[in-house]
Amino acid sequence: MRNKMRIGLLIVSIPLVVMLSGCRLSTVLSETTPDIDKERDAELLTAFFGRDSDLPLITFLLSTKAPGNDGMPLVFSQEVDPATLDVSDFEITSLNGTKYTAADATLRPAIEAFELRTVLLVGEYGDHPENPPVSVKVVGDLMSRSGQNYKGQEVDVIQLDEGPVLSYAEYFTFTDDYPYVEKGRGCDCPRDETAMVARLVWSGGVRAVNGKELGDNELDAITVAMVQGSDTIHVKPYMLADLKDSDNNIDLCLKEKGIPVYVEVEAGIAIDPRDDVNPKTQLEIISRW
Repeated sequence: MRNKMRIGLLIVSIPLVVMLSGCRLSTVLSETTPDIDKERDAELLTAFFGRDSDLPLITFLLSTKAPGNDGMPLVFSQEVDPATLDVSDFEITSLNGTKYTAADATLRPAIEAFELRTVLLVGEYGDHPENPPVSVKVVGDLMSRSGQNYKGQEVDVIQLDEGPVLSYAEYFTFTDDYPYVEKGRGCDCPRDETAMVARLVWSGGVRAVNGKELGDNELDAITVAMVQGSDTIHVKPYMLADLKDSDNNIDLCLKEKGIPVYVEVEAGIAIDPRDDVNPKTQLEIISRW
């Protein structure tokens, strides 16, 4: 049975009514697609059963079909070609074997340049705990921006009562042609103080355990392994960026020069919209370029 609608969020860190009011909701294609993506496999990385029949009314800003339905963010290894995204691209299987099709599929709210790797599915996929969704498969011709087809990719679903984890991480620097955002929602790390940026993509939206944005209180709980010549050092971000834009991307601002290769986040610093706490989560960091 459907639960009563609760006030909450799907993959956002603070209320959508604040974050999205007056905000442009069209996708932003980066001017260039990293050539290295042609050499890497395009994969479906995670599927997160974020909400069970209780998406709040305000989520109509993401999809008119969202309120009262299930929500499931999917994270991909490469940016999705928006022109190929269709609701029929996905098949969700529940515990008892029932096959479901999403009611809608959208890239919102992670729609900034270089962020188009999270697809939000809304619809009805079964109920926790009796018959939850257990797997998601790409059954249509969903393409990456590098030209690879995601069709056939399948992953197990992270269950409703599990906490958020890291799905993807990449590093980059601010080149002259980088679409830099100096201030406001989703702004970048300070250009002059930042030697390297490590972008973390969570399986769903996260907040700090106090319900606010992740920030200074969480810096010591995040460790980045960085290669400097023949040495490997371990550093902490001095600041977090790309915040207050309602998506699942968070940037680590690093002062140290080198090649970030690994990130580890301690357990218990972040919660999902249901207040489930993250386990210890770690991931390889790859180069955007």
